Amino acid sequence: MTRHNISRRNFLKSIPVYAIGSSLVSCTHRNFFNPDEDIFLSGGSFGDKAAIKNALVIINIAQQKKKVVETPFLPHGININPTNKYSIFCFEKNGRYACEIDLKTQSVVRTLHSEDNQLFSGHACFSRNGKFIYCIESNKDNLQGNITVRDSKTFEVTQQLPTLGLSPHHCHLSKEELLTISNTGKSESGFHQPSLVSLDLKTAKLVERIKLNEENLNCGHFRITNNNDLIITSAPIDINDKTLSGGVSIRHNNKPITTMTEPDVVIKRMTGEALSIEVNEQFSIAAVTHPEANLITFWSIKDKKIIKAYGFENPRGISLTLDKKYFMISYGHRPAMVKISIEDFTPLPDSLVQPTLSTGEHIINWSLTLRDIMPKQVYS
Repeated sequence: MTRHNISRRNFLKSIPVYAIGSSLVSCTHRNFFNPDEDIFLSGGSFGDKAAIKNALVIINIAQQKKKVVETPFLPHGININPTNKYSIFCFEKNGRYACEIDLKTQSVVRTLHSEDNQLFSGHACFSRNGKFIYCIESNKDNLQGNITVRDSKTFEVTQQLPTLGLSPHHCHLSKEELLTISNTGKSESGFHQPSLVSLDLKTAKLVERIKLNEENLNCGHFRITNNNDLIITSAPIDINDKTLSGGVSIRHNNKPITTMTEPDVVIKRMTGEALSIEVNEQFSIAAVTHPEANLITFWSIKDKKIIKAYGFENPRGISLTLDKKYFMISYGHRPAMVKISIEDFTPLPDSLVQPTLSTGEHIINWSLTLRDIMPKQVYS
């Protein structure tokens, strides 16, 4: 793999938004949902300022085509039902609503809602067998977090577990039935601090709690790799202070977690939230978007060091392509997507598509995710 020595002057090169690829067009029905092609799902919006409409945007990059399913809210977290690859559950961020979408008919088949006095964080996880969905919620009054276990067919509550913290947001379910949740809130007394907690769903017992040494960071999103490396991206706890920087923290080989503090030129540029994470496990590389800072950073997980960083207009979601040779980034105030090479971390000019309508904070690769959650039924 190509590697370059990165000097200070090479860190923050700006990537402008310009149309150098094909515009997306409305989709025909020609084998659009081909699991052997990169198909990305994202929350999106369209219309003028007087009448903004929300949607799930589905983009087949290979065909340069898209489908748009209007939704009652802006989808934040997007989950594929492991028993039905065409069943998509979307969740509202800090809101009461969720919905189920049928990709075959491109329609919302169910509108769902949280329990009274509860708000969805925006993220959830399906159980491996697809029977249950673990919804991350918080109490509107005291911000106490809950894992609300729901029957995926009826959406009825079967169990509630505490997240052992305030204002939970992101979650991840391991193959060992450990559910990890990020608690982003901090109490005035100091009793509750931002942390990641892992619970054994079989026993409902706490297995691990991870806190950062940096008191200003909220542990908002995280990624756990197959070999148990951990990357956390955080926003400043005081979001009103625009001088504060978000953070990237890395744990490798189960050693103590470290929040990145170098190089200084990049850390000072990382103002606002460090948001979405994608990992290329073969080369131990984590890519992170920083929307408010107009920045993308790339980190060596095993070395806990920066590889590259440069300016990018309002980057949000990030995912891998099927061949895992590229990161796919959603970005721009006029929403676009572009591939970034794993080899040299530069955008692939011919890959840019615009406009995508993809204004949400996350994107997922439908075709790649199927290989993880339903490897024997990818083509069924």
